[in-house]
Amino acid sequence: MSKGSKFKGALYDDTIPYLIGEAACIHEGDFEYLSNLVDELIRRKACDAIKYHILIDLDSHMTRSHEDYELVTKLMLPKEKWLSIIKKTKSNNLEVVVLVDDSKAIDFVKEHITLIDAVEIHAVALNNIEMLDKIKDVQIPIILGIGGSELNEIEFAVNYLKRKDILLMHGFQNYPTKYEYINFNKMINIKRKFKLNVGYADHTVWNHKDNELITLAGFMAGANFIEKHVTPEFGKKRIDFNSAISIDMLCDIRKKMDLLNKTKGDGTFDISEYEKIYSRRGPMKFTIVAGRDLEKGKIISKEDLTFRRTKEENNIKEKEYFDLIGKRTKENIPQFSLVNWNNVEK
Repeated sequence: MSKGSKFKGALYDDTIPYLIGEAACIHEGDFEYLSNLVDELIRRKACDAIKYHILIDLDSHMTRSHEDYELVTKLMLPKEKWLSIIKKTKSNNLEVVVLVDDSKAIDFVKEHITLIDAVEIHAVALNNIEMLDKIKDVQIPIILGIGGSELNEIEFAVNYLKRKDILLMHGFQNYPTKYEYINFNKMINIKRKFKLNVGYADHTVWNHKDNELITLAGFMAGANFIEKHVTPEFGKKRIDFNSAISIDMLCDIRKKMDLLNKTKGDGTFDISEYEKIYSRRGPMKFTIVAGRDLEKGKIISKEDLTFRRTKEENNIKEKEYFDLIGKRTKENIPQFSLVNWNNVEK
């Protein structure tokens, strides 16, 4: 397992933003095309990790009668090419996520485990017991694609694996995905139910004017892992281009994730040092003062007290108003002067 993996850190700490650039099948089996895309992602430092779809044995993935069999054949790359591109990625300080499309791809991941930061089972294989059996002891975090999956299917996979280092990846591709179908509230509920971290794989159509907004909405909804298809030729018709954004857009999303992350805070109810200026009783908040001149020894009634903003800061909380009633003043208190336990007996 990669030491110091940011992926693992973000898995257990959802205050860490993590952006995955997905190469998917945009390369169409052209290794040079893929290599050039990776070079540019490295040069631009566009993401935290690159995700590769690796298929080793097509016949264990689909039957030869499947309508896409011939097409998928053309998309495959040999193991030595995958190893080469993964080594390049890691040596340039980007992390690697591998989506395994068959059992032999899981073997490949295990063989090169030190180069890979996380392994993913696609939603279409979520309940493939043969693949779950093989992946359950892998020594890196596991991503489970859950798009288009029923709750019982997610429960089955999570319970079968019996692992805590699982990321549940929300989002699905229906060429293109309409934002009305995303259902971020479902994502939030899944995070709560399974007590596992969630990611959001956005597949908004490439030329949608709100592509970036929708992606960042997933980040602000609670997914600190964001995944985007990326292409070196924005809008050019290739496989998976429908939801693939440009490298410029990916870089922009990364910057905005970092900016927005600063607005999230730690979720505690304690007020910050910057908020305390608004908590000053008197100069900022209304505070308890004498509603009229009060002589020393006066038994305080409700009519003797009122609220004002004052020049001086008071050291009594507003909720102690009722505790003051019936108490005796220790000194004369002029109208609109502070009333507190300094001039009233406890």
